[in-house]
Amino acid sequence: MGATYKDHPELLPIPNDKRTTTGWQYTLMILSMAITTSIFFLGWISQILGLNLLQTVVAAFIGNTVVAIIMYLNGYVGVKYGIPFPVQLRPAFGYRGSLLPMIVRAIVSVFWYGVDGYIAAWAMTEMIFVLMGKPSDWIVANGLFYAPYTFVFYLLLVWIFGYYRITGIKYFDTFAGPLLLIFFTWFTLYMTGQPNLPGKMPSWTGGGVSWLSNSFFLAVAVQTAWWGTIALNVSDICRWNKGTSSLVSGHILGLILPQIFGTALGFTATTLTGGTYSPIDIIAKYSPGVAVAFFGLIFAFMATASTNLTGDVPAATNAVIRITRLGWVKSLTIATVLAWLLIGPYSMINWKQSLDVADYLTNFNWYYSMWLGPIAGVMVIDFWVVRKKEYILDELYNPGPQGKYWYSSGINWLGVGSFLLGVLGEYIISWARGTLQSYYGIPVPGEELAWYYGFFISLFLYWLLAALFKEYALPEKKSK
Repeated sequence: MGATYKDHPELLPIPNDKRTTTGWQYTLMILSMAITTSIFFLGWISQILGLNLLQTVVAAFIGNTVVAIIMYLNGYVGVKYGIPFPVQLRPAFGYRGSLLPMIVRAIVSVFWYGVDGYIAAWAMTEMIFVLMGKPSDWIVANGLFYAPYTFVFYLLLVWIFGYYRITGIKYFDTFAGPLLLIFFTWFTLYMTGQPNLPGKMPSWTGGGVSWLSNSFFLAVAVQTAWWGTIALNVSDICRWNKGTSSLVSGHILGLILPQIFGTALGFTATTLTGGTYSPIDIIAKYSPGVAVAFFGLIFAFMATASTNLTGDVPAATNAVIRITRLGWVKSLTIATVLAWLLIGPYSMINWKQSLDVADYLTNFNWYYSMWLGPIAGVMVIDFWVVRKKEYILDELYNPGPQGKYWYSSGINWLGVGSFLLGVLGEYIISWARGTLQSYYGIPVPGEELAWYYGFFISLFLYWLLAALFKEYALPEKKSK
């Protein structure tokens, strides 16, 4: 089958007889992707923002339901045609134009590769100190100092698992996340019965902020952005699925429900402990004994590593393949080195306490989402409305002026323009409301719901432009 297509072998479609992922395996893969140590940070972030437990759960439901819908819409393409994310972008953006959204997604993937990897290394570091018999207060005070060194070893482990691609990743994923969820559920219940914790059991509706406040909208935005990344490149994972029915159960049971439950657990645990400790520090500090702390931290490490392997490694590696035309192993190596460069040196200088990491995660998720919403809007409207769920598979791999998806010198300016105008629209809205901010000297829209603004602006513009310039938007129809 692959011999009929012109592209790097790693980007060729997966034929039906080579599909190996069943519905339950896909659900467990998504579950293990969602159930990571960082999911409990979402509850901590909501607690820091001042939400109550009900608001935290509602924000998690809204954000993750939206993500699950986008994952289904984009994942359907991957299952139907067996194509990866870089190829899926070509009809909407053009053969060359697809490099723009792909690079944007790749940058975020590499950052997340590093961030999740660092959190996993943090858990690994404190696990080692627990085994060494260090006092819990010392571990919490020094874990972040030593984590950058453990981070290097962790990345090597991820590279080894990533070497075997998704066929190796899925077996690791099927047990890592569920183990952490079971442990953290038990551990949070255990803490509710401890009388001497610095915090109190949170109530569902007590306190909190206004439902229309910036804090609540920011919580929704962070929940959306958390997996708004994988909503774009979900085809990198699900193109190995045997059928599209797996997408519904996989995203409801594997994403929405565990994200809500994990966020609630993280909120409860961090509230009980006073709101100053990360979920990793809470396990190290409040576990009833060395054995419990050790197993809790090793589950945290394994689950976060599985998220790296499922959500970050494929997107980053496939993007490097598309740009450099190198093979999987060399591209994986490049992505791994970049993950260290983007996070390793930074963590040595800036992360001195747990709250530094929480602040970084909040701003990081909020600001990168402004680029991903417009991409999602163009992708969804192009396949489901403009092309009515039909791509010409051969033409996806046909570069040059003779290709149906070549457009203007390889660029579909309707898609690229709609994406850029969606980002511009976010800036205009923020400027009109007086909320423009500066992040490391870079002006960014201070709009909590920037992802949503960008998504709908780009979606509408692409639909309108495709209707006005139908022959340009649908070159595959010219031969009919």
